[in-house]
Amino acid sequence: MKTIILKINSKKPEKEKIKIAASILRRGGLVAFPTDTVYGLAADATNSKAVKKIFEVKKRPLTNPLPILIAKKRDLKKYTGKISAEIKKITDKFWPGPLTIVLKKKKMISNAVTADLPCVGVRVPDNAVALALIQTLGRPLAATSANLSNRPSPKTATAVKKNLDNKIDLILDGGKTKLGRESTVLDCTSSPPTVRRPGTITMATIEKILKNKKTGR
Repeated sequence: MKTIILKINSKKPEKEKIKIAASILRRGGLVAFPTDTVYGLAADATNSKAVKKIFEVKKRPLTNPLPILIAKKRDLKKYTGKISAEIKKITDKFWPGPLTIVLKKKKMISNAVTADLPCVGVRVPDNAVALALIQTLGRPLAATSANLSNRPSPKTATAVKKNLDNKIDLILDGGKTKLGRESTVLDCTSSPPTVRRPGTITMATIEKILKNKKTGR
């Protein structure tokens, strides 16, 4: 496989280039692209065969679930269970942005994404390329950092190429990512919510939004 690299405008992504990427995803391919955090590697989250390719390419254990990316806050209810007032408050404050929240999933999300677990991590990225790709595809993306497992998460397309050249279909090169650090992961299936992975958004900031309700550490 020869990996295609397409330069893309990070602020106003060219529609034809987004359509190329979406077409690859529809037929079960893998695409790397910039997000607000790091470069992501994605497959159609409703396509189990495509999702499994992410694990193969990254050498990621099948027991390590993937999060999904969606384009709009209101889409959350399409793919997860009940949205509480607390969760709405969190998403209203932090989305789009570097916060992944874990909720009970609906059946349309492939079990390959969640490692057969009943929950899924969901995020709305704050990046024009990522959002355009999700909207054009019309489905959520199963996405994780575009690197080999246990390697540093890539902040540039060059770093993605170094890790995954000739292993994936396409890299959308939108320049260096804004934050360069993975999202915070907040498990909202527990009470109080539990921070599973620290990131750009701190536990103290989340607790402030929840009116000082303590999160699990």
